[in-house]
Formats: sequence, C-alpha cells, structure tokens
Amino acid sequence: MPKLTLSLLLVILVAVIGIGGALDNFFNQYQTQLNKESDELSAYRQLGKSLAATLDKQKQPQQFIDNWQQESKLSVTLVHLDDFFLPDSLKDAFYDGEPLVFETDNDISIHFIVPSQNQVLIFIIPPVVKESQNSALQLLLTGVFYLGILMVVLIWLYPLIKQLRKLRQTTKAFGEGQFQQRINVNSTSYIASIENEFNHMAEQIETLISDNKLLSDAVAHDLRTPLARLRFGIEMLQETEKPEMRDKYQRHLSRDIDEMEKLVNVLLNYARIEQSMMAVKQQSINLNELISQCVGALTDSNKIINWHPHDDAIVNGDANYLSMLINNLLGNAQQYADNEITMTVAKSGSKLQFIISDDGPGIAKEKRSELLKPFIRGEQSHENPGYGMGLAIVARIAKLHDATLIITDSTELGGAEFCLTFNG
Repeated sequence: MPKLTLSLLLVILVAVIGIGGALDNFFNQYQTQLNKESDELSAYRQLGKSLAATLDKQKQPQQFIDNWQQESKLSVTLVHLDDFFLPDSLKDAFYDGEPLVFETDNDISIHFIVPSQNQVLIFIIPPVVKESQNSALQLLLTGVFYLGILMVVLIWLYPLIKQLRKLRQTTKAFGEGQFQQRINVNSTSYIASIENEFNHMAEQIETLISDNKLLSDAVAHDLRTPLARLRFGIEMLQETEKPEMRDKYQRHLSRDIDEMEKLVNVLLNYARIEQSMMAVKQQSINLNELISQCVGALTDSNKIINWHPHDDAIVNGDANYLSMLINNLLGNAQQYADNEITMTVAKSGSKLQFIISDDGPGIAKEKRSELLKPFIRGEQSHENPGYGMGLAIVARIAKLHDATLIITDSTELGGAEFCLTFNG
C-alpha cells in the first residue's frame, strides 16, 4: 500500500508540474506574440503619427488637443519631453519617430514624440478586445489542464484496475473450490503486497484443507483397528466367567484405549502446530544448547551419536517446537540407524544448517517428498511402531520457522541425511 500511495502522489505531482508548466509556457509565448502583432494597434499608430505631425506645426498644440478631444472618444494628453522618463535603450528609436506601446492591466498607452514642441503625445486605449481574448484563452487552457490531469490519472489507474480484476477473478475461482489458484505477482504491481498476502492466505487454506482430509482419512483408517479390537474384547469379556481370561481381555482393552489415545494426541498436536505458532512470540534460540538438551534426554539409546556444534548457532523461533523438531529427527534416526548417528550445526554463507545423518538403509529418492506428508511411513515401517507423523511434524515446524528441509543420502555414513536450513 505505501507503494500505491507514493506512486499516486508522484503521478499527480509530475502531471501538475509538467502540464501546468507546458501550458504556462504556451500562454507566455502567445502573449509575447500577441504583443508583437501590430494589426490591432496599426490604426492608432497611423492616427497618432498624423496627429503628432499636425501638432508639431501648431503654435498652440494644447488648444488643438482640447478641440480635438471634444470630437473624439480617445483619451489624448500632452506631456513635456523632459517629464517623460525613458531607458537609454529606448531613447534612440523613440527620438527617431518610432512610437512606444506600454501595456498595463487596465489600458494600453501609445506614445509619439512631437520634436518641435519638445513634447510627447499619449494615446490611452482601453484593452477591451484583448481582455476578451485572454479570458477565453485562459478558460480554454484551464480546461486543457484539468483534462490532462484526468487523462494522466486514468492512465495510472488502468494497470491498477487490471490488477484488481485479476485479483477478483482469482478470489472468485478460489472461493468456488479451485484451491490451487494463485496470483502471478509482478514486482511493478501497485498491490504486490496484497497479492502476496492473498497467495500466502490461499496456501495456508489449501494446506489446512489438505490436512483436514488427511486427518479424517487417518481417523477413519487408524482408529478402525483398535475399535474393532475393543468391540471384540468387550464381547469376549461379557461371555467369559474365568478370572484369568477376564484379566487378559481387560489388559487388551486398556492397551487398545492407550493406542487410541496416543493416535488422538498425535492428530491434535499436528493440527495445533500452525495455530500455536501464530500466537507464539519468536525469540533468539541457541541451537547448540537445544540440541544438547535433546541428546542428553536420551536414556535408552544404543546408537553412537556424534555431535558437532558450531560457535554461532542463534536462530529465531520457538524453543518448544524446535525441540519437538529435533526430537522427531533424532527419534527417526534412532529407529532406522544401524549403529551410528551424526549431528552437525554448520554455517552456509549467512544461513545456519542443522544436519542429522545415520548409517541406516536410507530413503529412496522417489519416496522422500511423500514421507513429509502425514501418515506416510517408510518401507520398513512394519518393524517400527508409529503413525507416520514424525517427519510431517518436522516439515510443518520447519515451514513455520521459514526453514528448508532437504532429504539426501549421507556421503559419510551411507544412510539418510536430513538438512534443515534456517533462512533468516
């Protein structure tokens, strides 16, 4: 929005200065040209020259002027040449008989020299015709000025209207269920910030809808088995009277209820991650200390863990969710590693990286992106308990921390390698 406001002010300012300056220059040139033209004043010049020549021969020029004034509507006066001040640049032409024309806001005066009488004849002419022409021209130029401003604003508005129509069409398509719709943001767009916010919102909504579908499918699939065992156990418990059998079925029922409770907790934790992160105030976290705490919390690990910290390992985020991310990656490595796990914090330019690798079987390239989705498990998942949510939670927390998660093969250990890069 600041870009939109600034561009509008700049366009209006440039239009006012540019159009106003051009019209003002045109008007000044017109006025100059008009002043140079002699058609309007030629009759007065001829009359003045004839009258000045006649007065030059009169013995009583003032009496002649008084008599002539009674028969004419023009204002004619005589002043002494010594009282008529002229710049030196005009004196030579005036003394040679060239009339001088002076213009004020109220009238036009034409001056003629009467050399023998040592006087100056002055004609006073009201500029009626000239004022009328100037008024019409000023009105025309005013109209052209406002029309020019309007045209410039319309030209500026055209791309904005086009962008708003594109935003409207995309929003309408998104509302009709086309959740993959996005706006191609141009760096020169007036509403680039709004378009980016729309794309971000659309991506979040699409992710939530996809997650809800996955969660509902998972609930329908993963709860079906323990529910069936619960039904079977309750039926068997009702049919048997033997104490040892009743204890056995009760233990099975308790185990199935615990399994269902664990699944529900996993689903709720995954669903709450994004909402919780929006409300959490991120702060500077020492990644070395966080990883050391997670490694120190391991009590039953039979794997060799090599931990290589870095001197500068500060990231912005939430300590609880980053601990969850590290624990999930570490737990995944423990499940699939044969003997050894390596964890490293390193710098790549200005970005901080957390790398964890193992000597397990690794992950096939075509399976890597799938494993970051909820309820997707690896090829050896039957050997390890779980719901396939660990890496999905890691991917979600990484995304909310503006971090990039990449799965590759470990060149050192030969198993899987997870590289988490914090962009800021």
